[in-house]
Amino acid sequence: MSSLLRRALPVALAFFALCPLALSASPRAEESPVELRESLRQSTVRAIELEIDAYRQKLQAAMAGTGPEENKAKFRQTIAALEAERERFSRMPAAEYPDPVASTPDTASVFDEATAWGPMLPAQLQEAVVTPEERPYVIGSLLSVEGTSRSGPFFHLAGIRGGDASVLKPGKRSRVTMYLVFRREYFGLIGDYYVYVSSIR
Repeated sequence: MSSLLRRALPVALAFFALCPLALSASPRAEESPVELRESLRQSTVRAIELEIDAYRQKLQAAMAGTGPEENKAKFRQTIAALEAERERFSRMPAAEYPDPVASTPDTASVFDEATAWGPMLPAQLQEAVVTPEERPYVIGSLLSVEGTSRSGPFFHLAGIRGGDASVLKPGKRSRVTMYLVFRREYFGLIGDYYVYVSSIR
């Protein structure tokens, strides 16, 4: 082996060893406005599907005799309304989904029919600190957000950039940028939401 090759070999090995680390350490490019709108639209559809599943379970319980008789009709109407919204958002081009806005204090309650529940258009941006507790998150998980209480507000995961909710590790404190895409029906002034997480720091 020539002396030149002997000198070059360690340098080449070091480059290939460090290159993956450099690539993994590089910051991920921000979503473009079009990509973000599409992510928010998809998360809205997912949120609606989660709500449909929840109301179907409530309807099954009502059919088994749990709760007042009038709940059966109420749950059927809610499911029908949600299915119509799912169809609307499933067909919506990303260009028609409005750009998100900064979050504002939420004073909506179930008595305010204009804002009580349903898709939030535009979605509302909010910064938060999240620390998962025992197990990795999945779509639908309730996020452990600093500053919330047992009375709310509540934030349920409807989407996350890259699709892998397990990147939010149990016990690891992360600052996230999230967007409120759907307000759940909730009896109180503090909100209950589905969210899309766009970045983790």
